[in-house]
Amino acid sequence: MHIDLPAVASPIDPPAPSFAHGAAGCVRVPASGSVRVPEGVTSAWMQLRGTATVQCREGSFRLGRGDWILLDHRSQPCVQSDRLGICMGLHFGTDALAALGEGANPLYAGRGRMCRDDMQIALRLWRRLEVVADGSVTLRNDLRPLLLLMADLQRDIATQSLRCPGRSLTQRAGLMARLQVSRLHLEGHPQLDHRVDDLASVAGLPARYFSRVFQIVYGVSPLSFAGRVRLDHAVRLLREGAMTLDQVAVICGFKHRGTLVPALRAHLGLERMEMLGDRIRSLASPRYPSPRDQY
Repeated sequence: MHIDLPAVASPIDPPAPSFAHGAAGCVRVPASGSVRVPEGVTSAWMQLRGTATVQCREGSFRLGRGDWILLDHRSQPCVQSDRLGICMGLHFGTDALAALGEGANPLYAGRGRMCRDDMQIALRLWRRLEVVADGSVTLRNDLRPLLLLMADLQRDIATQSLRCPGRSLTQRAGLMARLQVSRLHLEGHPQLDHRVDDLASVAGLPARYFSRVFQIVYGVSPLSFAGRVRLDHAVRLLREGAMTLDQVAVICGFKHRGTLVPALRAHLGLERMEMLGDRIRSLASPRYPSPRDQY
């Protein structure tokens, strides 16, 4: 089953009543189905069971149980669920964020993981909204509890945003939003050989300024961060067990396994005699991108 959310009305057309006054919508991705979000709509997704794949402007992402992702209005994501998956989504225009009220943290593009308590809260809120099981879109005038939950899941991002230069919270939030888009671009394309100029272009910032601010906010340079993302992707592929070291090395941008293995040992903090395979298999989930373990 495939579902297309309604496109945002043209500025010259009268606005649709369902999106007036900050109204937003919720949708459940059906099992073995997909949902496509049009341009101009911000969306947030929570994976409550199984897995889902998100294809969007920022790249490709796989959501496992407990993962969440928020994408901005330019992303146009297509979310595909597996046959056992339960993926719940919010979609809203810019006006809907006013429902959070003054003093609430802004929402940024990004991703992370929910703890068990947060998942239970999310489930209770979804059940209260009575989301249609077959994936039909349900419009609500008040999604404030779920929006506040999403803002709380981004509390580490909100803390990092305070490091952004700027004379006001509005300026800092605007700069943080640009950085988060470039960070998601890195996360969504782990196989690419990134250049600072290209990443700065994604963020819409001068290259030198982008590199300096990225280092200040995340505590690591853009290219070092890209290297960590690439190695985490390699760990994830090896843990799944469907590929050999040589295949993973090529997919992740290494020349051969001889360059990948030393990088993985350093990345995982292993001594020379420790077994790389045992360490990878012992990982319940990759360190990245847990919101409790920001770089």
